[in-house]
Amino acid sequence: MTAVSIRRADFMMVLAYASDLATGHSRDFALKSCVLAMRIADLAGVSDEVRRNAYHQSMLRYVGCNADTDLLSATFGDEIALRQDLVGLDMGNRAELGRVFVQAFKRFYYDLEPDAQGRAIEAAMSQALAVARPVLTAHCEVAQRIGERLGLSDEIRRNLGQIYERWDGKGLPRGLSGEDVLPAVRLITLAQDAIALSDAVGIDGMAETVASRGDGPYEADLARLVSANAAVLMEGIGATVDRETILALEPDPPVTLDEAACDEAFLAIADMIDMRMPFTQGHSRMVSELAMGAGKRIGLPDPDVRALRWSGCIHDIGELVVPVATWMRNGPLSVRERDAAQLHAYYGERALASFGREGEAMAALVLRHHERLDGSGYHRKVGGSDLSPAARILAAAEAFQTSREERPHRKALSSEAAAAQLRAAVRDGCICPDAAEAVLSFAGQPSRRAVPQALAGMTPREIEVLRLIAAGLTAKEVAKKLDISPKTADHHIQSVYSKIGVTTRAAAALYAVEHGLVRPGETQA
Repeated sequence: MTAVSIRRADFMMVLAYASDLATGHSRDFALKSCVLAMRIADLAGVSDEVRRNAYHQSMLRYVGCNADTDLLSATFGDEIALRQDLVGLDMGNRAELGRVFVQAFKRFYYDLEPDAQGRAIEAAMSQALAVARPVLTAHCEVAQRIGERLGLSDEIRRNLGQIYERWDGKGLPRGLSGEDVLPAVRLITLAQDAIALSDAVGIDGMAETVASRGDGPYEADLARLVSANAAVLMEGIGATVDRETILALEPDPPVTLDEAACDEAFLAIADMIDMRMPFTQGHSRMVSELAMGAGKRIGLPDPDVRALRWSGCIHDIGELVVPVATWMRNGPLSVRERDAAQLHAYYGERALASFGREGEAMAALVLRHHERLDGSGYHRKVGGSDLSPAARILAAAEAFQTSREERPHRKALSSEAAAAQLRAAVRDGCICPDAAEAVLSFAGQPSRRAVPQALAGMTPREIEVLRLIAAGLTAKEVAKKLDISPKTADHHIQSVYSKIGVTTRAAAALYAVEHGLVRPGETQA
C-alpha cells in the first residue's frame, strides 16, 4: 500500500476551520489572517523565525477555544454570540467589555421580568471576569498541548501560550507587556483584529482604528505600518482563501507527517472537538476505534479502514457551529435549533476540503454519518444506495457509542442495552445489519448472527481492485495506482471476475454499485 504523507499545514487548516466555527468568526477568518500576517511580516522585514511562528500562530491561535466552553456557556449563555460580539473589540477598554457582557447577559436572561433581569445581570457581572480568566488560561494551555501533539517546536508553542497578551499589559492571563509579548503574538493579534475590523467597518475604518490603538493592544510601530499600508495589505483578502495559497506561504522547509504522525494529529483534533462538553470527552476516539475495528472485521481494504479511523476522529467537527447551550439543554430543540444541529454533517464535510485527495474519502463518510438505510437520517436524507460499507459502519459505530454516553436529556445505556437499541434500529430498516454486527462484535457483544465476511470471499486487495476497475481504470492504471506489476494487477482482476461471476468490466462495475462499494455516478464503465 502506498505510504501516506500529508502536509502538517493541512491539519492546521482543519483546526483553523474548526476554530472559526467555534468562535463565530467569518468564513476563512484564520486563513485570511495568515495571508495578511505574512504580508505584514514581509513589509516589516521580520526574521525567518518570527515569520514561521506567525504562520502557525495565525491558524492555531484559537485552537484551545473549546476548553471549558460549558463553563463559559453556563455563565454567559450563547458563547458563539458572545465571541462574535468580542471580535475586533479593544479588550483593554473596560467600558466596551462591560457593554458586551451586559448584552450577553440580556440575551441569557431574556425571559425574566425587568427587575429580576436587572438583579441577575448585576450578579453575573460581578462574577464575569472570575469565570473568564481561568477559561482563557485553559485556552492557552490546551493550544500548547495540541501544538505539541502536532510536533510543533517549543518556540511556536510558547507563542500559543500568549494568545491573549497585549502590548500594554492589559491582556490575560499573565498581563505581559512590551517586548515580553513575543513578536509573532504581537503581529497576529494585530492581523486578526485587522481582518475582523475590515469586515465590520471597511478597510479605511480598520486603518483608522488600528492607528488609534498603537501602544495599546498593538505595538505602535507595527500599528502605524499596517494603518499606512492598509489598502495594499488587504488587497484581494476578501475572497475565499484556498489551500494552495496557504501551503505556498508556509516557510521552508514544509513539514509532512507520516501515517503514525497523522494518527496522532487526528486524535488531537478529536480531543479538541470533544473537550467542549464533559459528556463528549473521548467520544470521537471511541467512534474511531469502533469503526476501524468493524471495518477490519468485514475485510475492508486498508485505505477504507484508514478512512474510517480518521473520519471517526473528526466526524463531529461540524457540531462546533452550534452553541453549547443547545447541546446542553435538557429538553426538545426548537425547529431552528434542530435544523442547525442537523447541518453539522455538512460543516464537517467542508472542514476536510483542505486535505485534497486523502480528504475525499473522509469527507464522504463524515457527510453521511447520520444517514440511514431507509432515508430517515440527516441532513441529506439519502438511502442505502448512497451508503458505502464504510459509511454504514461509521453510522452504526456512532449510534452505538453515543447511546452509551450520558446526555443532558437522558442517562447512558449499558453496552448491552445499547446493543439491543442498535439491533432494534436494524429491524426498523435504519442501520445496516452487517455493519451493526461488525461493530457489536468488535465491541465484545455476543453475536446474534455470523460476523459478515468479505463480499464473495474477496480479499481486501481484491475489493480495492474491484472499486478501481468499476471507476473505469484499466489493468495498467490499476497497477500504477496500487504500485504493483501489470501482471499482478491482471491476476487480481481475473480473480475478482471469477469470484463475483462476471467476465466484463461493465458487469463488475454494476456489482460494485449494487453492493455499495462505489456510489452511483462514480463509475465510468
